[in-house]
Amino acid sequence: MNYPRMKFCKLLSELDSEEKARAWIWLAKFDGKEFICPQCGNELYWQHHKNPEIRECKKCHFEVRLRAHTIFQKSKTPLLIWLRAICLVTQGKRGISALELQADLGMKSYGTAWILLHKIREALRQRDEIYKLKNVIELDGAVFGRRQTGNQVEVLVAVETKDWIDQKGRRKPKAGFAKVLVAKENKEEAQKFVDGAFQKNSMVNTDGSPSLVHLENVDVDYQVVGSDPEMLDHWLPWVHKFISNAKSWIIGTHHGVEAKYLSQYLAEYTFRFNRRHDPDSLFFRALGACVHAKPTTSQALCG
Repeated sequence: MNYPRMKFCKLLSELDSEEKARAWIWLAKFDGKEFICPQCGNELYWQHHKNPEIRECKKCHFEVRLRAHTIFQKSKTPLLIWLRAICLVTQGKRGISALELQADLGMKSYGTAWILLHKIREALRQRDEIYKLKNVIELDGAVFGRRQTGNQVEVLVAVETKDWIDQKGRRKPKAGFAKVLVAKENKEEAQKFVDGAFQKNSMVNTDGSPSLVHLENVDVDYQVVGSDPEMLDHWLPWVHKFISNAKSWIIGTHHGVEAKYLSQYLAEYTFRFNRRHDPDSLFFRALGACVHAKPTTSQALCG
């Protein structure tokens, strides 16, 4: 799908009413069209005269509800607030905390702001599950959190790399998509990560960790680099940069997070990282993810 592109300032000025928010969600729901009946495929509709969030197919009279089968399902929060929240999540590298979101959007409840952000993160996580890494992939484990607080979490991180030619004709690697799994660094979890996130027969570069060097369905190349930071950065530059920047983001924007919610925060960070080369379309990509995500409940998110 060709996503619209819009600068942050323009987005905020355009998102000025509930009516505009509904219009954008309808377009995202039907991939750029105002209506497509899920029952018969007809594109003509009547607008419900009392409820602007319902459209009725002119052919088979099937009613489509705007929030149904989206991350907004059963939410009582105005759609304008939802879209402005998505806008603030996707603009810039640092995202936004629940406390900042509550203040910026004038929300009465911190809890509502927190739930909104976690539902958005869940939608972004679901969208990135569609893709698999390929070509040459850097794979490593990391530990997030502080030992003193007992809040440490093991994470597996993978970043695909691609070659590009610079202006002088030199071949250089650059980072492509990334994937993250909150799991212990052992062979079973690593194999599960590879099976779910990597295309078969990809080339995997990793260190000499016993849990990572005997993976199946991929070609593994590894070097025992020990703790020498120069060797680590030379052999696995992109995955280490991703890990370092993700840790800095969690501390800088959120001042740390609870271990049980780490995967959701990393889903947000990874979604932005994977689309960093086209920031002007990021809002519309995230909106599409929210509209097509499987609905989730506050209870499920709170665990």
